[in-house]
Amino acid sequence: MSEIMQKLYIEPTSRCNLHCKMCFRETWVGESFQDMDMEVFMNAMDTMPDSVETVFFGGMGEPMFHPRFFEMLETAKKKGKRAELLTNGTLLTRENSERLLQLKLDRLWISVDSLSEKEGEHKGHTPSVNKNIEIFNKLRAVYAPINRSGSSSSGESLMACRLGIAFVIMKSNVADLKNLPEYVRKNWVNDVNISNLLPTDPNAQDEVLYERLLGADLHCDSVDESRARISIPYMDWNDPVACEATSVLLGAYADISIGQQLLRRKNRWCRFIEEGNCFVRYDGDVSPCMMLLHSARSQLYSDKRMIWHHSFGNVRSERLDDIWAGEEYKAFRERVRGFEFSPCLRCGGCDNRLENCEDCFGNGAPTCGGCLWSEGIITCP
Repeated sequence: MSEIMQKLYIEPTSRCNLHCKMCFRETWVGESFQDMDMEVFMNAMDTMPDSVETVFFGGMGEPMFHPRFFEMLETAKKKGKRAELLTNGTLLTRENSERLLQLKLDRLWISVDSLSEKEGEHKGHTPSVNKNIEIFNKLRAVYAPINRSGSSSSGESLMACRLGIAFVIMKSNVADLKNLPEYVRKNWVNDVNISNLLPTDPNAQDEVLYERLLGADLHCDSVDESRARISIPYMDWNDPVACEATSVLLGAYADISIGQQLLRRKNRWCRFIEEGNCFVRYDGDVSPCMMLLHSARSQLYSDKRMIWHHSFGNVRSERLDDIWAGEEYKAFRERVRGFEFSPCLRCGGCDNRLENCEDCFGNGAPTCGGCLWSEGIITCP
């Protein structure tokens, strides 16, 4: 649990050079597609708490689409902060890759649509992204030569920049996970973040892989003495019979341990709050998490659900450290830590769950009982 700001997410722009059909941006309500003013950015940089360790360039737009993105990155590094970037990879040209390395970006996250290397199996923008990753890795090897162990040629363990892959799984592409080990090896990937899909319409809802997981509380933190306890040893998972049998066990309503380690997913818990994260939107609005960054329509099982943006201040006119320390923001963080919100993801009752404005327990906006991030279903780098 952290009450100090440790990681600051900056959304340089809400614009993107792609229009992916299932992207959250496609269902925004009352939102604008604009770049962050440099004045807004500098206000955030100059007034963020000293406790901030990492500045993360991401949000819902494509950061490298901002015409002055590299100035932003240079500023964050001059402030002595770690810097990370999440990009769709289409703008990762040789020139841009070299600039990222010259400015000492600490970690580059690339969102990929497919892990397949077979001709004709690519989805979306993956072919061009794979070529850009190859270019980036060649340059990365020049700045800090690496060998198969991930160490530099001089024996150091640090690379010029860590490479991460962000991949969203759904029914239509989950089979791609079988390609992950080879993809990681071939592309010198250091970190992988696999998330479920945030559905925006009935078609997307049909693609999700977690409905039964939520309904049965599978592998969640909550205690249920009626669940059987099953301990599984490590085994050769490549054996097809063992693989099939284990998959059945993992889907059972039971507490599963593998090698004496209990499988658990945190639920009714907010990583953004617990880890001291804070978000500054392209227009300077300060939000506590990814879900509240923009107003958008989503899908909750068979119903439409509206997620409304919420801000605790704007760095255009206020100091970021003052906003963070404000009573309203502090009270919200405390409320989220207690997480005494209605269990909207498990309840089929009232219409309160169709918005994040008010819930059955008397909580006012914003409410978090319908948040898929809080259930460990959706994850962000």
